[in-house]
Amino acid sequence: MVWHGPDHSEAQRDREARAVKNHALFREVNERVEEIHDGFSLIVPSGDWICECANDTCAERIAMSVNEYESVRRYGVRFFVAPSDEHLWPDVDQVIIDRNDRYWVIEETGHAGDLAKRSDPRSQQGPLALRR
Repeated sequence: MVWHGPDHSEAQRDREARAVKNHALFREVNERVEEIHDGFSLIVPSGDWICECANDTCAERIAMSVNEYESVRRYGVRFFVAPSDEHLWPDVDQVIIDRNDRYWVIEETGHAGDLAKRSDPRSQQGPLALRR
């Protein structure tokens, strides 16, 4: 876990902001994917979603149901990633909430968690655009 005390560097805060921006981008894509999956959920109980890891070049697909997606999306600080350490940025404040053979659920905390909440399209205030 990353310490966010007085020595927390500006470079680390920028890296956290970049990671959350990438998470949020994939979350936005998956919000659109959910609209498609939701219409077919009675016929096809699970579908493919995009990994929400911080790597902006990741194109890993994750199979999950709309209900599983909703259980992650219920919390604005949580994202799902492919089940592998390569989909985590260990120096960014992430806690693994759940692991299964198809995906891991991570939760952003500290500064990254604040940014994740603010970028959530389902927040009551609406998403705040994250600067580059």
